[in-house]
Amino acid sequence: MTTGKTPMEESAMRKIVEVLPFGGCPIPGVATSGQPDAGAWSALAKAGFKSVVDLREAAEPRGHDEVGEIARAGLRYFPLPVSHESLGDRQFDALRDFLRDPLNRPVLIHCQSANRVGALLLPYLALDEHLPLDEAQRRAVAVGLRSPDYSAMALDYVKRHAQTDG
Repeated sequence: MTTGKTPMEESAMRKIVEVLPFGGCPIPGVATSGQPDAGAWSALAKAGFKSVVDLREAAEPRGHDEVGEIARAGLRYFPLPVSHESLGDRQFDALRDFLRDPLNRPVLIHCQSANRVGALLLPYLALDEHLPLDEAQRRAVAVGLRSPDYSAMALDYVKRHAQTDG
């Protein structure tokens, strides 16, 4: 059991994520991106990643057998389908629970363009990482959040849970 990533390992992780579409590393051990290609999974595993959170709906095309490729790379796969119609507390809660478990890290969270990634990550950054709300929003936007609707849903969740999670 390791106690954490060394700076070289973190650097290697960042280097891998930089080549992914819309790739980002908003906090240590958590990387974000749009849809990776089939070759990305083994590179992520070699860089030390342990898990992948897929926010895409099952019917969305990926261009390859994502679940199979992730399994062959030895990564844990966590499907958490999110659409404009389905985004709600259940998805925010599930991602927060997943990210709180250190055994799931380092993790890559992805969707098609990282828009949903930023939305789902915003509450975790504010409520669990205890970043000031403006910094949590800045990081969510930096990793892909563009939708005003998704942003409003995430901020509403933060507002409601800031009082009860404390």
